[in-house]
Amino acid sequence: MLSDQQIAHFETFGFLLLPRLFSSEEIDEIRSAADALWRDERGGGPDLGAYQHVAPFIESSRNLSGLVEDDRIYLTIEQLLGAGFVWGGSEGNKGSFNETQSHAWHCDRPGEEEPDYVRIKVMLYLTPTTKDAGALRVMPGSHRKPFYDQLERLNHIQSQPEVMPFGVPGPELPGCALEVEPGDAVFFNQYLYHAVFGKQVDRRFIALKYAEKPAVGRHYEALRKHGAFAFHRSFVDRTRPRIRQMTELLPAEDWS
Repeated sequence: MLSDQQIAHFETFGFLLLPRLFSSEEIDEIRSAADALWRDERGGGPDLGAYQHVAPFIESSRNLSGLVEDDRIYLTIEQLLGAGFVWGGSEGNKGSFNETQSHAWHCDRPGEEEPDYVRIKVMLYLTPTTKDAGALRVMPGSHRKPFYDQLERLNHIQSQPEVMPFGVPGPELPGCALEVEPGDAVFFNQYLYHAVFGKQVDRRFIALKYAEKPAVGRHYEALRKHGAFAFHRSFVDRTRPRIRQMTELLPAEDWS
């Protein structure tokens, strides 16, 4: 369970790092199941270090889908989002998607007018990261207006590292590097500005996404816009109360 101080940290700064959430034995099992999904996605061929992004990811694996309702994640999300939160989908990423080995500063939900509709991404890293080798960097507090609006220009220059809207290169912008070991978990608000520099070929992580209970139509539209309903019907197992709760408010016609 999170302390009041941890909840305040997340609400104020937009992120929370929980070390050693999973044991090394558990991570070995998670890594093995994730590698099997990536192997299936490339047709069973050898791992040549190519970038792989698979979404939805854990929904198709009985071994991994249990992460969604694991107490260490589920109860933490419940404390941060409140009752009635919904599932937002998952992804599995391996390697780096570009030659610069970086993902410039951005937020996952750019340009949206209401960052008060909270959505959280949980990052489970399967390889260690350091500040200059694949660690997630965040700008604390950037999920809140007006800071959120002042950084909007960063979203438009991700493919132009030579552009410096604040006069310094991306790696020199002020931020906090969340260095992790396998077994650590990062929870962050998806409106928070973040970046990665120095990605490694073997960098691997699983991302789980959640959103607070949708209350109005624009919340559903926001979820649909970002593929929150893109999971297989088999994932909605009525014998698993937590998964049922997280999916029963999502439109069934959008499920694959």
